Amino acid sequence: MIHISRSLPLPRPELVIRLESDASYTNIYYKNQPRPVLMSRTLLHFQRGLPSFWRVSKSALVNPAYVVGIVREDKKYYVRMTDDTLVLIARRRQEETLAALKAISQSD
Repeated sequence: MIHISRSLPLPRPELVIRLESDASYTNIYYKNQPRPVLMSRTLLHFQRGLPSFWRVSKSALVNPAYVVGIVREDKKYYVRMTDDTLVLIARRRQEETLAALKAISQSD
């Protein structure tokens, strides 16, 4: 019988652009990979291990190092990432996400 460890190593934060949930799985989008990597862990598992990442919605976690800005379309806010994807910001998280982006832009 082969024992497989229950713990999966966390991805290196500097290589991860964003994470998106897919039920009890998480798609991890890496900087230099065209396709996401599917992991059998929830987004909450990764959120706890990547405290510098922003939880912008129930289904998305973004790396602030890869955030280009905020886009507003049809009364909705999106985070624009360096790979030109738009990640929807939940209404409940808009204020905190906008404040975090403002704090980062002022520190630059």
